[in-house]
Amino acid sequence: MANIKSAIKRAELNKIANERNSQQKSAMRTAIKKFEAEPTEESFRVASSAIDKAATKGLIHANKASRDKSRLAAKLG
Repeated sequence: MANIKSAIKRAELNKIANERNSQQKSAMRTAIKKFEAEPTEESFRVASSAIDKAATKGLIHANKASRDKSRLAAKLG
């Protein structure tokens, strides 16, 4: 554990950010799985939005987001 006050604060913030990122990434995966279970236009929109949000936040690479959305669109059509 850190001894310096600013390092302690930074460690706490990192922990909070890690939890938030994990939740958002998990929500993205859940949306994708829901779409794969029942591919509808609405579930595609939700999954696509979740993927875009994750890419915007830097949780996944932009190319991975594009690849995932393309695969979902192929399953839809």
